Amino acid sequence: MRLRLNTPEVMAVINVSPESFYLTSVKSTEEELLKFAAEAFKAGVRIFDIGGMSTAPFKRTWVPEDAELSRLKWAVNLLRRELGDRVILSVDTFRPRVASEVAKLGIDILNDVTGLRYSNELAMVAKEHGLTMILCARERTQSSLNPVDAVINEAKWSINMAESMGVGDIIIDPCIGFPPLDRDQNLEPNRQVTNTRYDDWPYRDIYLVANVARIRMELNRPICVGVSRKGFIRRLLGVDIEDSIWGTLGLHAYLAYVGVDIIRTHDAVETLHVIKIINMVKECSGDYLGCVNSVRKAYKEAS
Repeated sequence: MRLRLNTPEVMAVINVSPESFYLTSVKSTEEELLKFAAEAFKAGVRIFDIGGMSTAPFKRTWVPEDAELSRLKWAVNLLRRELGDRVILSVDTFRPRVASEVAKLGIDILNDVTGLRYSNELAMVAKEHGLTMILCARERTQSSLNPVDAVINEAKWSINMAESMGVGDIIIDPCIGFPPLDRDQNLEPNRQVTNTRYDDWPYRDIYLVANVARIRMELNRPICVGVSRKGFIRRLLGVDIEDSIWGTLGLHAYLAYVGVDIIRTHDAVETLHVIKIINMVKECSGDYLGCVNSVRKAYKEAS
């Protein structure tokens, strides 16, 4: 990997898309964006994922390319101006023209929620600008496969496509919370679908979380997981979006413990605290003196 990951990394979500499902994540002014980024960076976040058009599958969120591009340029320019090369910038888009224009400003990652199914030209942009790709492993239509097998199959397709176009740095996202591509109403402005979920979506999603270590092992690729405040947490716990932070952080603790590479989250600082304490627990599984030294070092770093 061109990017050196300190497992697990926290990827902080910055949405500059007012249509996003979690309004607290939306940054509409320069002051809001920079305050959030500065606080997250000070806490230890070094990867920021910027969204200029929401990809929430249960909402109508399509905006014109020029609108998405304008939003992303604004955010990328601000973050590079304030934080420079100390941070890794990811752009969440599946549109090649948008990606190509934003890449000229200096980004590091293209995050494609369609896994190159919308357009494989996105891989050409990544190749041209030397970018890492995060590829979402999504079925084209719901199958009878075990959900883990379905993710692995689709991930292999996306990896093969990216590699055939010269992209070597690839991270896989098991795409938890997203429907099959033929049920995603946001890939075309006038698309009409009758079902925007997998039939058994809450159980499928929690099953994928439980098996991310197997997915990572079988693909032998870094894994980026985004479960932050998603619908299956709210459905399974019977809570609203504000109270979903507790279920979210519980899953982040599990993901950190099993060793995923990147946790994508709206609650970046809180997730960093979870990861730090989980890492302390993992480092204390051996001898006591080693545990003491590790925890003292972590405590000193936090002071």
